[in-house]
Amino acid sequence: MRRASSVRYGPGDNSALRFALWEAWKRKCYLCRKPVEFDSCQIDHIIAKDVSDGRLRHLKGHFGLPDGFDLHDPHNLAPICAPCNGPAGKANTTSDAPVVLIQLDRAAKYRPAVVARVEGFGRSGKVAEHLLQVITTDLSQREAREEFLELAPAVVQILAMAGGSADHLSFERLEIEVDTYGSEQGVNVSLDERGRTAKALLAEVCEADLGSALRGPVVQLLREVDTRVVKDLQSLHEDNPFCAGPPVSDWFVVDVESLDFRREGRFVEFTVRGAFEGSLSASLTRSDSRGDGLEDLQGDVVVAGSFSTSMFWDLAAALSGLEAGDCLIDEWKLDTFSLL
Repeated sequence: MRRASSVRYGPGDNSALRFALWEAWKRKCYLCRKPVEFDSCQIDHIIAKDVSDGRLRHLKGHFGLPDGFDLHDPHNLAPICAPCNGPAGKANTTSDAPVVLIQLDRAAKYRPAVVARVEGFGRSGKVAEHLLQVITTDLSQREAREEFLELAPAVVQILAMAGGSADHLSFERLEIEVDTYGSEQGVNVSLDERGRTAKALLAEVCEADLGSALRGPVVQLLREVDTRVVKDLQSLHEDNPFCAGPPVSDWFVVDVESLDFRREGRFVEFTVRGAFEGSLSASLTRSDSRGDGLEDLQGDVVVAGSFSTSMFWDLAAALSGLEAGDCLIDEWKLDTFSLL
């Protein structure tokens, strides 16, 4: 049984909780997965905080949630950008859809880090208290922004002299062509200092931009996702199995979360790790209940997981170009949305 925690959303100042959520979810909106600045980040309840008691009981059973599930606990909280938190952004969400279960699973995964960060602020002294005030300051206010810009260089210098690191994440959005018809897959890339060094190495030594280097692995990832969706749908009913057609993506998100490199002899290896999430549909056909005809259905699924891939550069045969290894799915989760 999970130990009860005092860390929860409530009336008053939720700044520390908002910061912990923003940090744990890698500074991105949990719905659109785009980077969100902290001063515009908001806290969202994955299952709406005003859900009725009856509806909540249904959702607990539907998602296998514990009886003591708390709507205001970090298990049900996530950072969200203002557009996604508005009526247009959340108008089409369905609270018992499998995508909500995936979001709750991610929140449960990040929960220990969120709780530890908030409780750490509570136990810390004046330095942490003042830094939290800086972090949560509204920099859209002119005077606050001017004060911050005036003092920030001194803070960075003190950090460097103390042997600390001022590393940060940079974000970019790549549109990668994935077929001969010109279709593109958006890829969100988050890079720390090590990742930015690897990207520069790709460009300056291997003469390969990141988008080109990722094209093969992303295409392979999409094909492997389609293959697994077909396989999972066809195995739903072993007594009367489906024949599934090619899946069609309703939406699909690919996040590159790390890029690293290492040299081993004459080779430089680049390693990419990331996550994916999406909703797909496929046509399904099987024998009808009488056995003398066919039954046509549509299967809707939500998938999520993580992936990794490597690319190699041969220093002794530079003209051979960058060689991409297999793109591997390390984690895989599929939930059936509906069979219509």
